[in-house]
Amino acid sequence: MAVAGGRSTKRLQRGTLSQGLIVETALRILDEDGPDALTFQRLGKELSSSATAVYRHFASRDHIMVAVAEELDRLSLEGYEPHESWTESLRDLAIRAWNTALDHPAAAALCMGRVTRGLHELRAVDAVLEAFHRGGWRGRAAVLHYQAFSNFILSMASNNAWRLVNQRFGAEVNWVQEYQPADPDAYPYAEAAKEHLRSVDMTEVFHRQMDILLAALLAEAASLPRD
Repeated sequence: MAVAGGRSTKRLQRGTLSQGLIVETALRILDEDGPDALTFQRLGKELSSSATAVYRHFASRDHIMVAVAEELDRLSLEGYEPHESWTESLRDLAIRAWNTALDHPAAAALCMGRVTRGLHELRAVDAVLEAFHRGGWRGRAAVLHYQAFSNFILSMASNNAWRLVNQRFGAEVNWVQEYQPADPDAYPYAEAAKEHLRSVDMTEVFHRQMDILLAALLAEAASLPRD
């Protein structure tokens, strides 16, 4: 039996519903209709199953979010190989996370930065630590740099994801890039830059921030003792 749009209403056979299928469907719902659309009822409908069947695999919406976060890690790392340059490895990992958040903004807004304790999260941790090890950091210093780098990248990506979600689904944007003060002369630098503030591209900003960060890391690495 089919419905409008070609989606079947036939229920899944017993045993065919899986965590992977639920996560795939959850990610699609988030992509299409935003954060508020993801409910157990909606998942059951999309899977031609029941909310109760979904509960058998995930005890709560939060558990689904953790699984979606792990899926974002998997997507970000797909095809990744370390570069000859450790800084290019860091740049590649950062851009991958940024692009995943652009592709799946609602999921990234909700999930990016969550601790999953999953295999793909561990792969990401190991990849960043490898880059810092090759740059010359060891032990606690390497961990501090890994944490600072990861927090920075994930915060940037998830904040931009929220901005995209707000724009798409009609919520009030948390900040604006156009200013109209009653007394423009009181803010001469903002007034002079207002055309650029209106047109700033956040991906361009992200790449500029990566340039600054990697230049600082290179300068610090030059002073590290070598094995």
